[in-house]
Amino acid sequence: MPANLESTVRAFVKRMTSIRGRRVQRLLLRDFARFNDVFPVAAEDGGPALLGIGQDGRVAICRTDGRGASAPVAEWARLDGATVTIAYDLLKDSLPIISWTLWHPSFTRAAGALTISAGDVARSDHARVTELLRSLGK
Repeated sequence: MPANLESTVRAFVKRMTSIRGRRVQRLLLRDFARFNDVFPVAAEDGGPALLGIGQDGRVAICRTDGRGASAPVAEWARLDGATVTIAYDLLKDSLPIISWTLWHPSFTRAAGALTISAGDVARSDHARVTELLRSLGK
């Protein structure tokens, strides 16, 4: 299980009601345990989602706010042709990363483009996350 999985999932379900939050938490801990990296992301419409990325290029997305009768988890074996857009802060000389946006044509049905905020990733991990995301589209 990735070291950050439990804390990431706990933060993700924090806004949900207690019963639904516990169920979503159990689902995510079970289904995302197979992935090496798990990130909170914003879906194209700004809604919350979780992105799991495996070392072998597998990807999963769960998009839920804890309301409704289901919490869908979409999975892909590979994301051939994925596009990664990196936003840099031009107001600082060091040009730090603000966010990464991952897009794939099949994401349209699940969540649209997914944006990872650089504030949700330790600065020391920015280069690793950049390379991880770039490797998905190859």
